Amino acid sequence: MHGVRIFCFPKIIFLWPTFLAALICGIGMTTIRNKTEDPKKAALAAQVKAAETKKAAADTATAADDDVQVFVIPRRFNSPQNLFAFFFLMVFAFNMVVLSLDFPRFTLVAGVLLVIALLAILGWLSAAFGLAIVQPLIQMLEGVFVVANAQFYFMIALIIALSFGVIWITRWLDYWEVRPNELLHHHGPLSDLGRYPTTNLKFDKEIPDVLEYLILGAGRLVLHVPSENRAFVLDSVLWIDDKERRLKSLMSRMEVRVTTDQEAAE
Repeated sequence: MHGVRIFCFPKIIFLWPTFLAALICGIGMTTIRNKTEDPKKAALAAQVKAAETKKAAADTATAADDDVQVFVIPRRFNSPQNLFAFFFLMVFAFNMVVLSLDFPRFTLVAGVLLVIALLAILGWLSAAFGLAIVQPLIQMLEGVFVVANAQFYFMIALIIALSFGVIWITRWLDYWEVRPNELLHHHGPLSDLGRYPTTNLKFDKEIPDVLEYLILGAGRLVLHVPSENRAFVLDSVLWIDDKERRLKSLMSRMEVRVTTDQEAAE
């Protein structure tokens, strides 16, 4: 039976929602041809220019009054460029909370953050689709205008993707492998190896952060080796439920292999 490889990842791996949001926003800004100007300022400038042109072309005051053109000042919060940026910042803020704090349970703090996130989403939906759900919040958000071009979003996505690539490659420099008869710790650039017996090996699964578990099924494994005075703590193990299932299946049996003299000589 094959062993179970266990990798510990740094917390930056939980930035994949920001990576995905950057890709979505970059594609969105490319679709609207990198339109980054403030629509309210553009409308006011167009209104001033039209008024000046009409005033210069008018022969009489009466004619000028008859040709008054009414301009509708657009709402800038629900402009595509602002909605893309606001969406990216919301996802990024959520990721920063995940990286900064541990939520062992859905405590009061998690509930408050959830309420804030729901209000922000409702406000975003109201502004985007014209639904007057929380009008005071909409009026407050109308004063917010943030924008970035497609190149900015794609560069953010590229930086995170390169970081993921480095993590994926360097994970082989330090990982654990549980076999039926031994526990192996591969570490170092020259693949230094630590060997421990798996006789009476015990392990505990812990979920120190609920949000990390929801994002990538991450948790903590604690390996108890009878011959060692200390426990081996493996943090940020992805898809920990699958690892637990495979470890239980592996440890439920003991592999016994009879080696012949010819195999020993080889």
